[in-house]
Amino acid sequence: MLSRRGFLIGAGVVLTTAFVKDAREFVHATGEPLLVKQSEVRHTLYWYLPKGSNAPLLCLDGSPFIMPPPPTWREFLRGLCTRLYGRQPRPEDVDAWRRHYDVEPNQLELPVDPGVWQREQDLMLSPQARAYSLLQGIHFGPDLDRSYHPSSVHQRPHVEFRWTSGIGVPRSVIASDLVALSLLQARLIDLGKPIKILKGDWCGETVGRGER
Repeated sequence: MLSRRGFLIGAGVVLTTAFVKDAREFVHATGEPLLVKQSEVRHTLYWYLPKGSNAPLLCLDGSPFIMPPPPTWREFLRGLCTRLYGRQPRPEDVDAWRRHYDVEPNQLELPVDPGVWQREQDLMLSPQARAYSLLQGIHFGPDLDRSYHPSSVHQRPHVEFRWTSGIGVPRSVIASDLVALSLLQARLIDLGKPIKILKGDWCGETVGRGER
């Protein structure tokens, strides 16, 4: 298990000591995070509270419970090249990756191998993995890149990045609690990031609550 955490209490226009106090009181009174309303939204981070847990799971622009069916090898390889090279894939790019995956030219219209598709979801394409990729480059506090060890857990709200290399275990981002969600939204606003945090439910719908 690879894991790191970023602490969220810091100085900013929104994220102040007074806001931290308000967020704690709001969570205590309502059981919901205090989420400051975003003026501009390009991405939505949905949070889900797994059964028996107080640590919300963050998912970018989608539900963690819906996995799309495998595309064809041709579609998969073109999408892979687009992500890797940041441009329209060239035939030689696709051909190189076709050979990497040991796919014959006459197999390009067949569905991608389920194991390959699952691993791609785990590392890059699932809502959990996309939340990981989006947030890992954002500076939340001085300890963001510090290794996380369970024996040294502090009680400050934080965001934790988790990943294992096993199939079926996606990269994921976990908030330590509902107060951390409040602070995360405030920090994103202070940084000028057009990202909104919104509660997701287990049926794939969303519930907007706790905004101010």
